[in-house]
Amino acid sequence: MTRVPDSELDYDADLVFTHHGVPYTGIGYDEDAVCGVSEISYVDGRQEGPSRDWYPSGQLKAEVMYRNNVRHGYTREFTEDGVLSREELYDYGVRTQSIVFDAAGTEISVYRMPADDKRWNELRELHEETDD
Repeated sequence: MTRVPDSELDYDADLVFTHHGVPYTGIGYDEDAVCGVSEISYVDGRQEGPSRDWYPSGQLKAEVMYRNNVRHGYTREFTEDGVLSREELYDYGVRTQSIVFDAAGTEISVYRMPADDKRWNELRELHEETDD
């Protein structure tokens, strides 16, 4: 898979990312001594698959899964010590659950989208359309 610096990618109003005018498939990355390293996966110009950030120390800071330019799947954030601090689940861009952890790994806050939320019907329709 190809890797190019984020600065070489362009995008349009529909957030289709291109490299030299062609929808990009590969990894876009940015490296900064203060902020660390970031990588975003693209398929045919859209964010697809994992996006990851690392602390300058090399420790994973966050991982976000994307499908067709929206969060889809797990989003996880970590402390610089490698402890999971937040875990969220997204379904086609809709946050369906979130758990926040303290430094010891104990759940301190939990959110689950209510079963009667009207967005569940919209999500079911999306899954039927995509056979997902």
